[in-house]
Amino acid sequence: QGKAHLEAFAAILAIKECWIASRRPESTQALVHHAQSMGLQARVVSDLGAALAACPLVVTCTPAHSIVLDWQASAPPRADCFISAVGAFTPHMAELSPALCRHFANHGSIFVDTADATHEAGDLLQAGLDVSQYQTLAQVVREGRPQRTGPVLFKSCGWAGWDLAAARVALAAPQALGSVTPT
Repeated sequence: QGKAHLEAFAAILAIKECWIASRRPESTQALVHHAQSMGLQARVVSDLGAALAACPLVVTCTPAHSIVLDWQASAPPRADCFISAVGAFTPHMAELSPALCRHFANHGSIFVDTADATHEAGDLLQAGLDVSQYQTLAQVVREGRPQRTGPVLFKSCGWAGWDLAAARVALAAPQALGSVTPT
């Protein structure tokens, strides 16, 4: 997941720098080396709270059963922060702390991949949030992009239909993907 997201964001969003953290040092180093092979500036970070306060784009993609990314009042996310939380996909899994999820609910926006998130999005459920109140990606596509106010959290539980849609777009316009290769 980390490699695929890194490749997509480098190709589509033209990121030039990335900060990488993983629970396993060998995974961290492998992704750093891969990023550098793509021409990106990449470094390992150990203080995820400080990284969250500095980074405009954050991706969590681990099948975590315990919190990976926490919120610290001393270092809140940037006002223009976008978090894509794609690893935890059951009510018992969570990558983001309840405090971080509530911060986005109170100071920004939350979107979910599908209505199934109402019973699958452990991050949001464990934060005590009413997941049914958040727009799904399909609603955003149909109704247009809402005006952004504050940081944005996108919570995905891994609906295969979105993978299929992305594959169809990629096949229809392969030049848009640059150096991204299917895995």
